[in-house]
Amino acid sequence: MQNQIEKRIVTLEDIAERLGTSKNTVSRALRDCSDIGAAMKERVKQTAMEMGYVPNKIAGFLRSKRSNIIAVAVNSLTNPFFAICMDHCTDYMGEKGYRPLISIVREELDVEDIISCIQNGACGILSFLDVTDEAIDYCEQNKVPLFLCGFKPRRERVCAIYSDAYQCAKLVAQEAVSCGAKRPCYVGYGRGALNEDRKEGFVATLRNNELSCDIYSFSYYSREQSLEKLKKSVRENENDFVFCFNDEIAASVQETMESVENFRGEIYGVDRFSEYLPYCRKVKSVGGRLSVIGRRTAQLLIRKIEKYDGKIVREIFPVELSK
Repeated sequence: MQNQIEKRIVTLEDIAERLGTSKNTVSRALRDCSDIGAAMKERVKQTAMEMGYVPNKIAGFLRSKRSNIIAVAVNSLTNPFFAICMDHCTDYMGEKGYRPLISIVREELDVEDIISCIQNGACGILSFLDVTDEAIDYCEQNKVPLFLCGFKPRRERVCAIYSDAYQCAKLVAQEAVSCGAKRPCYVGYGRGALNEDRKEGFVATLRNNELSCDIYSFSYYSREQSLEKLKKSVRENENDFVFCFNDEIAASVQETMESVENFRGEIYGVDRFSEYLPYCRKVKSVGGRLSVIGRRTAQLLIRKIEKYDGKIVREIFPVELSK
């Protein structure tokens, strides 16, 4: 397997050096200019393919910033958090003359995803997903501006803007205590760092107040089964305060628990979706200001696009409860 360190942008100079010819000859051969012989064209094209060369306009975009396209990587088009932040990100991009290119990536952003974005003309990348070490290496080597939005990355070498997940959970736990909750619970999603931070912040704060916490999980892939199982657990354990991973889950839990006659507990989510999407079911929530986070992310990314400096930028936004 080819070493990841070799996964950089192959230039015309690289091909010319391999063939022992000039950059101009390589350029004209790839463009099928009539003054270059058929044999040379074939050698150049074959060598370019073997070296993993992509059209030179991509490197040109990165050097001159003539591209006005910013790739936006998400793993879903239905997640309200993505929709809200992207809306404010793209508003700012439009004001500055940039256009978004949406890229659907189901897992972490990898080298191949970065290359695909660049091949489609992107001069910078905004990601709502975490990024692999190899992808970060590639961006550093080729000076590709990259920013993460919405969560604390697992790796220190990437720029990011996010709200404090632990503080979010701590505020909700303090609310549970002040409400006199006796049996709170947390409804998590997935096994990522974001879920762990929210769970740990909630559990630790409750523990400091001598309260235990039941832990449940939710799956988007088996939504109905998850909600039925959750409803049964909350009833059996007499949970009177439910903290959910996000507002989307909290809204579903709230609707489900309305059918439980004796349930009078509080239900909280994260992200305050209903403040931005009036058609969303209103739930009590905690989080940062997504409009500000979205615009700030776009602002800092465009700043790097227009003057790349390689510095790592991290901004953590304050959070507050919305009842």
